Amino acid sequence: MNATCRACALLSLALVAAACGPPTSGKSVEELWSEHCQRCHGADGSGNPAQRSLDPRVDLISSKLVARDSRGLIYQRIAYGYQAMPGYTHKLERGDIEMLTEFVLGLKER
Repeated sequence: MNATCRACALLSLALVAAACGPPTSGKSVEELWSEHCQRCHGADGSGNPAQRSLDPRVDLISSKLVARDSRGLIYQRIAYGYQAMPGYTHKLERGDIEMLTEFVLGLKER
């Protein structure tokens, strides 16, 4: 194989690898939110009123982590849980958790 063919082959592999993100369930972020998050955090992220009275941190709209774009901490809390919030690594694919992280970060713009 000549140098040009090798370069093309490597480029092709790089493009395929770049297109392949972390695995997902194939569900939309709205479906994931509805199934796993909405009960406590509410449809809009402001927190279910009954839950908010027990734990004000369910209000993601006013969350300091969201305001500071703390992507890593938000991802960790979704994946591994935090205090009363359960972790979801056993229920969700890594790509699903990443989509939910982006969704949560986008709540401040709504």
